Amino acid sequence: MDVNERRARFVYEVCRLHAKYLDCPIKPSSWDERDPEFKQQFIETISKLCSGEISFPDPEIAHKSWMKKYLEMGWRYGKEYDPEKKIHPDLVPYEKLHPKEKVKDKVFLIAVEIARNFIW
Repeated sequence: MDVNERRARFVYEVCRLHAKYLDCPIKPSSWDERDPEFKQQFIETISKLCSGEISFPDPEIAHKSWMKKYLEMGWRYGKEYDPEKKIHPDLVPYEKLHPKEKVKDKVFLIAVEIARNFIW
């Protein structure tokens, strides 16, 4: 596993565990259970964030980027989360997110910073 995948896995699992312990409405499955398309785009995004090629100065911009990636992968909005049908209730503007989901975006940015500085 190269540094980009290690960083991506770290960021993903930090956010997943945070969602679990905060009892967020959506609790993602583990990294190992995610489909290859998702993993690849996540690795690329984390690599670009850690290299400084792109930046998300705040959680709202991070959420917009996440929405764009999910829509590109064929996901659509729906009230009930269903990964098999690619339906996600968080495909809404940032201001309409559940407060716990907004916190998850902040945790994501902190985890990226940790990965950039401490995962080699």
